[in-house]
Amino acid sequence: MGRLHLEARLAVIRSFLPEERRRSSEHLRGYAGLPGGTPDERTLLGLLAQMGRYEVAPATEVAATASRALANGAYFDDATGSTEAMVAWVVALLALISADGVAPARREIDRARLRVRAHGSPVEFAMVANAALFLSWRLGDVTAMEAESEGALAAIACEDPAPHVIALRATGTHFSAYAALERGDLDAATAALDRFEAEHPDRPRLMPTIWLHEPRALIALGHGDPRQARAQALRQRDLMLEAGLDPPTIPWRAPAVRAAMLLGDLGEALELAAEQLVIARRWGAATEVGAALRLLAHADADRRLDLLTESIAMLETGPARLELARSLVDLGEALRVARRRGDAREVLHRGIDLAGDCGSAALRQRALEALEALGDRPRRPMFAGPEALTASERRVAGLAAAGRANREIAQELFVTPKTVENHLGRIYTKLGIAGRRDLAQALV
Repeated sequence: MGRLHLEARLAVIRSFLPEERRRSSEHLRGYAGLPGGTPDERTLLGLLAQMGRYEVAPATEVAATASRALANGAYFDDATGSTEAMVAWVVALLALISADGVAPARREIDRARLRVRAHGSPVEFAMVANAALFLSWRLGDVTAMEAESEGALAAIACEDPAPHVIALRATGTHFSAYAALERGDLDAATAALDRFEAEHPDRPRLMPTIWLHEPRALIALGHGDPRQARAQALRQRDLMLEAGLDPPTIPWRAPAVRAAMLLGDLGEALELAAEQLVIARRWGAATEVGAALRLLAHADADRRLDLLTESIAMLETGPARLELARSLVDLGEALRVARRRGDAREVLHRGIDLAGDCGSAALRQRALEALEALGDRPRRPMFAGPEALTASERRVAGLAAAGRANREIAQELFVTPKTVENHLGRIYTKLGIAGRRDLAQALV
């Protein structure tokens, strides 16, 4: 038992370090048969699930390993109070979510959230929030994802920069940038990434910091700079290859394909998109396969309509609503170009509704512009009322409407009572109400 405990601690340390990834994989393979009956066994299984995600084992196998690690909530009960054990709990959840196991993941997170709010530390709160933000992103709930990101970053703002804290900040930053991109706010996305760089200029290279090149590439595309986008995407590729991993759930090829097409390198774009589909199919989750089919449709004009139709059919079977909205909007634009105006309108209207439900203003705007190109004049949303609230304001408003006092809200969100008071002032102004007693009705 003592040896197994040391092995579990070693595995957690290695999980942060790209240069240890291959040795970590060899180390963990020896524990694949563990039943998951003790906390140390569950730690090793959780890290093994993460390794399966990185190495593109079949998603069903990875989900089974992650579920064995989580043990229907038993692992979290044991892990509370141990940062090392919580690391493996988080990565097991991320692996389960990446395999489209969203229903059991939601149950696990909801249960953990109740406990950590009552008794957890700021780091534990941030770890649960990181799992929740990943689930929200997978489901396509941009507003919830942004709120979880902001909550995680606020909770650990004063923590010493230990590796697990830097990793948590990198993940929160990554998804904050995603949220800003979905709002169409390139400056906010850049600011989030720049702030992380400024706070950790001499940081060690950790796994979550590698992924930050992908949002940098997306920002460059938004600014019309395909050369910079390709450079950032290929930098992420190189760092991943150094560590011996290339999971489809971290799609550096997506911005690389778009950049290559803008640069006129159509052969490179087609090759990269085809590679992404092969890897996605090896993984097997509907979300990655559907997204990869859409990526290939961008690069293969001759099969674009068929590939986008197939992408939508695949995504309909999975949980990822934002990915589905993207494929719908892409298909609507392709149908418009093909002069199938009636079909284009139907698909675009569905894409507009779904993009709005997901909270992606940028995608919704693109779909509206495509519809207007068909001669339609769709009604544009009025950004007032609950829709005008930021992610953080929504969280505070929801808790206040549920009857929580300012101090209780501050304790639950790991912020100061003054911060809550300031949020509520802005909330009342945006909702046009006098105070707390009108809040519940105004949020409907």
